[in-house]
Amino acid sequence: MEQYHPIVNIIYFGLVIGCSMMFLHPICLLISIIGAAGYTVLLFGYRKSLKGFLGVGILMLLTAIINPTFSHQGVTELMELPGGNMLTLESILFGIGAGFMLGSSLLWFRIASEILTTDKIVYLLGGLFPILGLLLSMILGFIPKVKRKYKEITMCRNIEESRSIRHHIQNISILITWMLEDACEMGKSMKGRGYGLSGRTRYTIFRFTKRDAGMLAFMIIAGVYVITGSVRGAIEWNYYPVTMGAGFDIYSLSVYVVYVLLCMFPVVGESVRNIKEVNVMADDIE
Repeated sequence: MEQYHPIVNIIYFGLVIGCSMMFLHPICLLISIIGAAGYTVLLFGYRKSLKGFLGVGILMLLTAIINPTFSHQGVTELMELPGGNMLTLESILFGIGAGFMLGSSLLWFRIASEILTTDKIVYLLGGLFPILGLLLSMILGFIPKVKRKYKEITMCRNIEESRSIRHHIQNISILITWMLEDACEMGKSMKGRGYGLSGRTRYTIFRFTKRDAGMLAFMIIAGVYVITGSVRGAIEWNYYPVTMGAGFDIYSLSVYVVYVLLCMFPVVGESVRNIKEVNVMADDIE
């Protein structure tokens, strides 16, 4: 998705994140998290992705455990908890479903934060909402900058003191001071350039091409089809009071297929592009 226009990017991620949070059918949850996980691996690599998967997996597990502990809805009683409440099968299944929903949403958000770079956000919001665009770009830009700066601060100080609590507190204090100074400098720089003033022209490297138009048309058609299928109950799924949902028929199967195409499009697109790049490199070597 990196090669597409920012408008295409923001609509796509808004669509897949929204669908991931709305559709609770187990098949939809699997489609979403598989698509997000596959794109995460292609975007960040296996080693870096595994660290992220570990954190997301822990959150999913906690969600699956906490829900049946506090929610006791459902008709299928399994056992009595120490507090006197009943543990139900439906609460366990809902906890698992909520965990998958949370995991897929977090992965899509992580991908979106990588694709929607600072210049894309400023381009999208700079004209109508200049202050909001600047704030969002600064927030997203601070995340990687803060990580790099903290490593620099830690490496520059005495390694023997790095294990003490006092050392970490001092590092954080230095980091906060740097963040405030950097934010002030960026604000002054943007103000000096006339950012946000009415009538100010903007140069942009982004051009809406036929490829962007085709991708946008595909997203709109696929999104409308899937959402319409959800409204009509083709992918309906309820956890309480009894876990059950819509059965399989041709229409519901077509909704699943379109949803797969929507969630897996970046994975297929990136894979095809990587294969083409490898072939080009091989031809150059020959």
